[in-house]
Amino acid sequence: MKTILKIMFLNCFIISCQSALMTDKDHIITFNLNKLPKASKVTLTDLGFEDIEYIPLEKNDQSLLKGTFNSNLLGSKLLAVNDCYIIKFFNDILKFRNDGSFVARIGTVGRGPNEFQTCHDIEIDENGILYLADGWKRKIFCYSADGKFLKSINLPLSRAIEFRYTDGKFLSYNQNNLGNVENSFNLMDKNGEIIKSFPNKYSFMKHPTDAYGFNHECLFYRFNNNLYTKEVYSDTIYLFKDMCFKPHLVIEVGDKLITPKARSEFEGLNLAKNYISPRNLLEFGEYVYYEFTYMFDFSNTEMYGFFGSKKDNSQILISLTDEVINDLDGGLNFLPHTVKDDNTIIDWIDPIDLKKHVASQYFKNFIPKFPEKKEELEKLADSLKETDNPVLVLVRLKK
Repeated sequence: MKTILKIMFLNCFIISCQSALMTDKDHIITFNLNKLPKASKVTLTDLGFEDIEYIPLEKNDQSLLKGTFNSNLLGSKLLAVNDCYIIKFFNDILKFRNDGSFVARIGTVGRGPNEFQTCHDIEIDENGILYLADGWKRKIFCYSADGKFLKSINLPLSRAIEFRYTDGKFLSYNQNNLGNVENSFNLMDKNGEIIKSFPNKYSFMKHPTDAYGFNHECLFYRFNNNLYTKEVYSDTIYLFKDMCFKPHLVIEVGDKLITPKARSEFEGLNLAKNYISPRNLLEFGEYVYYEFTYMFDFSNTEMYGFFGSKKDNSQILISLTDEVINDLDGGLNFLPHTVKDDNTIIDWIDPIDLKKHVASQYFKNFIPKFPEKKEELEKLADSLKETDNPVLVLVRLKK
């Protein structure tokens, strides 16, 4: 009798998920990028921002980043939570407090039992426990709030190199670059046991001469205390809640969407040149922000940032070479990287670039909306050394 009840419950659960998908999809906001609009200029004020704050990250022997910092490199990631910032720069994992003071270097690279070989992804839970995924070792390494190793969790999957923590569980994405993974997503408990699997909807036959892979095959982000995902093969952004994927927003790109059919027929460079490749995705205030490349060329790749208003469906497209114009204090132009909260987004910049900009004639001639902000930026630039760690830039929406 208990077995029958369990089966009935599972069937009801699956049907309710499918019903939600069909019902919600008729009412979700859709942005149309079938024909890319002409890139335009946009300012922080245009997007509703009114405040800007700079947080220099402390540099010492432990917090020194190895290599030349570049926030746009694929090996870099910034994780912002209530009381700290976590920087992933390839295999350097650094934790800083809200004021930028250094807390700890996370983990040790190596082949030992408590060491990781490659940091593919990082995540943090509500208790400050930090999780580091190493797909090569098929483990998630767990560290305390002060950076001490706690334990490792064996993963049952070989391609689960991206994951997010949600409701006490891990939602992992299986890299589908070969087109043959059985399940795209797996929900696991804190012991690495699979609770529920979600079949791969985008299988394909990989082109025989192609070795192309996406660095952003699946994008995750949080907004309004919810977790959202978007796969490269779909126009739809999904809300993951109650162990279901429910349509949230659609960014329709028409024949520029990389479909499984296109993935099977064309080599990677052809895909990169003729289709949209995602780079970043987030929501703040009334906007969704989608960053992508198009018309890939080794010498002149077109990179764009798209802002879509959920309030009035208006759309803004910018070239990433222009970024968002900083009209609050005349500082460096701004590019969204992640969110601190639903009304605050963050960029991170190199101190050398900031010092050069403040010394420029443009900055000297700039008359800001808030003159005191320009003075604060001048003092900050004077205090920085060219070898310092990155500076975080936070902009906040009007209250």
